[in-house]
Amino acid sequence: MSAAARRPAVGVYRPPVTGRAASRAEPDTVAQLCRTANTVRAHLERAVLREAGMTWTTYDVLVLVCARQVIQPPDLAAQAGIARATLTSALALLSDRNLVQRELHEHDQRRVVVRPTQAGVALAGMLRRRVEARQTRLFASPGMPREDDFAAALAVLADRLRPNSGWADAKDAR
Repeated sequence: MSAAARRPAVGVYRPPVTGRAASRAEPDTVAQLCRTANTVRAHLERAVLREAGMTWTTYDVLVLVCARQVIQPPDLAAQAGIARATLTSALALLSDRNLVQRELHEHDQRRVVVRPTQAGVALAGMLRRRVEARQTRLFASPGMPREDDFAAALAVLADRLRPNSGWADAKDAR
């Protein structure tokens, strides 16, 4: 036997052999929800959005702008659940591709509003149809809850956790 074969490998984890199957840690509900959301998001980026040169963040921002027609960046960041710096990068990319335009607010020249362009509305509509078709396929699997029930439960949960919702107790805010 060579010297290399006799030496234990450094930095390689070798689980102890006990003859029993390792117990699988059961994740808590929120951890599983986050993992699943990340997996679905990555899948949709690869299957639908990559072809259009979009990430989930840029897609979400574009869809929100198209839905609102005119929106201020702080409101858009809050609605998308992203940092303002992340929104600035997403808007720069969307603006460079002529999908949104930034303009001065008509009543307060210190503020900016974001509007979709015709190209942005068209791309958002096309991508939204593709994302919804993929979602329908995911939820059509046996054993899955109805898509509407699941989406409604998530929306209620998100609304409860928004600041000033009145749901959270003062002790929970710490």
